[in-house]
Amino acid sequence: MIGLLTAAAGPACAQELTITLRAPDSETDLRNAYIRDAVQLALDKTRVSDGPYRLQLSAPMNKRRALLEAAQQAVPNFMLVAGPDAGRAAGLVPVLFPIHLGVNRYRICFVHAPHRDLVRKADTLGAVARLRHVQGRGWADADILRANGFTVAEINGYEGLFQMVALGRADLFCRSVLEVGQEWQAHAGLKGLALDDSLLLAYDLPQYIYTHPGNQAAIERIGRGLRLAFADGSLQALLRQHLQPSLGLLNLGQRRLMTLSVPSPAVVEMNDRPFQIDVLRALR
Repeated sequence: MIGLLTAAAGPACAQELTITLRAPDSETDLRNAYIRDAVQLALDKTRVSDGPYRLQLSAPMNKRRALLEAAQQAVPNFMLVAGPDAGRAAGLVPVLFPIHLGVNRYRICFVHAPHRDLVRKADTLGAVARLRHVQGRGWADADILRANGFTVAEINGYEGLFQMVALGRADLFCRSVLEVGQEWQAHAGLKGLALDDSLLLAYDLPQYIYTHPGNQAAIERIGRGLRLAFADGSLQALLRQHLQPSLGLLNLGQRRLMTLSVPSPAVVEMNDRPFQIDVLRALR
């Protein structure tokens, strides 16, 4: 089932553009809220010039299924956020704009509550790597962590990742600063789960909106709209709005920053640096 998010009017003579975004995995899954709002902002920025649009959600599905759905053009203009290797391997093409503005390179970790002191005492990258980490199956993060000597388990199911840490089957589940505040609010009552207060991991993880190459009109419009929103500052303001649930919890300046190396990517879509925000300087 596909759920309608919003429809916006435009010039009466223009044909309505339907955009389908990947649905959340669960009622507590807020990871895609910023993506949804950023795409809507891009469509609003281009409504006068390009006409009306309809923004809707797909049926719930995991990342692998979403890549297949996008490749098969099963629904109109199906779009999802992915890394270049996964997106290109599925036969998809990107909207050439770094949707997270580089903020997703910073990671805060959920921790098994009885092991919080172990993490606080892990003052070298090697010590952090020896702890047990968990990530979603097929996520690019797992490969980056392993390339830095980390022990990483991969599992299916978004909610199961929090359960793994809460039950002590993993020590750490590290998340983007854009995700972790809302995720903590959604899972704060889970016994055994805590938010680490000592580490800030950093590694480059370029991600873009990917879709079928046949969806050129949607690709061009959303890319143009995102650049317009970046130019007038409204995209940065939206990102800051979504970061607010996290910023009060994170104390970024008081954490031990550990930067991980990243294997050379098979695919480089663009130079993201002109669009990156320094979260440590600008968003504290």
